[in-house]
Amino acid sequence: MGEESGAAIVFILLFFAFTIIPCVGTAIIGVNLINKLGRFPSKTPSVQMSVLFQLVVLEVVSFTLILAFFKVLSVD
Repeated sequence: MGEESGAAIVFILLFFAFTIIPCVGTAIIGVNLINKLGRFPSKTPSVQMSVLFQLVVLEVVSFTLILAFFKVLSVD
C-alpha cells in the first residue's frame, strides 16, 4: 500500500465531495420549497418555477465540476 492507495483515497474523497454537495443543495432547496408551499398554497406554480431555476443552476454547476474533475485527472 504505497502512493497508489493514497491517490485512490484522495480521488474517492474528492469524488464524494463533488457528489454530496449537490445532494445537500437539493435538500436545502427542497426544504425551502415545502416551507413556501406551506405558507402560500395558492401560489404553487410560481413557487415551483422559482425552485426549478435554482435546481437547474445547481445541477449545471455540479455537473461542470465533476466533468472538470475527470478532465484534470484523466491520462489522455
